[in-house]
Amino acid sequence: MEVKISYGNGIGLKLNGETFLLDPKISDFTSFVSHAHFDHSPYEIIKKPYCTQETFELIKVRDPSFKANIVRKNEKIDFGKVSVEFINSGHMLGSAQILIETEDVSILYTGDFKLRESLSCESIEIRNADILIIESTFGLRSISFPSLEKIEEELISWIEKQLKEGYSINLGGYPLGKSQEIISILNRNKIYPKLSSTVEKYSEVYRKFGVKLNYGKDDEIFVKPINIVCSIKSSKWKSCVLTGWTLLRDFGTFGLPLSDHSDFNQILSFVKEVRPKVVYCVHGFVKELSSAIRKELGIKAFPLFKDNNFNEQKSLVEFKI
Repeated sequence: MEVKISYGNGIGLKLNGETFLLDPKISDFTSFVSHAHFDHSPYEIIKKPYCTQETFELIKVRDPSFKANIVRKNEKIDFGKVSVEFINSGHMLGSAQILIETEDVSILYTGDFKLRESLSCESIEIRNADILIIESTFGLRSISFPSLEKIEEELISWIEKQLKEGYSINLGGYPLGKSQEIISILNRNKIYPKLSSTVEKYSEVYRKFGVKLNYGKDDEIFVKPINIVCSIKSSKWKSCVLTGWTLLRDFGTFGLPLSDHSDFNQILSFVKEVRPKVVYCVHGFVKELSSAIRKELGIKAFPLFKDNNFNEQKSLVEFKI
């Protein structure tokens, strides 16, 4: 069977003459949304995409007009000779990998994923697949995240020090996904922060789906969007941003590398467990990661990205099995 994979309006797959789109910006054809972050969600819907209930409700916080076909994880949806299954990705509430299967070939699209256990969403599930389309956000050899326990220890120690010195505290994370993980860490240490309105709206959806988040009691500790925290200049406040990008960028304030993605070694570990025949790398350090997969794992691997002029022309790769 010939499988055609393109990158432009999300990731396009052509199987037996039928087109499927993964995380498109314009949802036409048959489309699948892996999770609710803006860069993976459609801004225009011609044909309703498929996503989990949690993803649907989180996107509606941002876009009340959003419409979708709701799917349950680990239940196959049939599209003629093609079946599709959503499985946990460990990235955030509702996030899913998308497994597409025919009689001849299986394709796994990770979306964004994380191997470590999360405090605010379900852990990842790993399946075998012939073709793996994998996110490469932190696919550089130099990127290695400390354990959640170490980050928690450093964060709580830093908070206690700032409070003792008389400061109020702003903690910055992406309002959806990361902020809820931050709240969970604080709750484990009997801290119940105040939230910005945006963070609170998303957190209410988390609570609706059974994630235990407690907030609104501590007047000196706030969780806010990372861009807001980075812009605050006050002698009364101390700020900390929590993102994996603190290993690569200077945010102008204290930071800790709490990530909802996998680091380099975790990505390679994941690829080994999936045991694909070929890997396509998207969304990040695609050249570096595909090179490492070829050299270290002996698996065919290629970067998948728009052409060098950064326009909407799609680059096309083909794989035959």
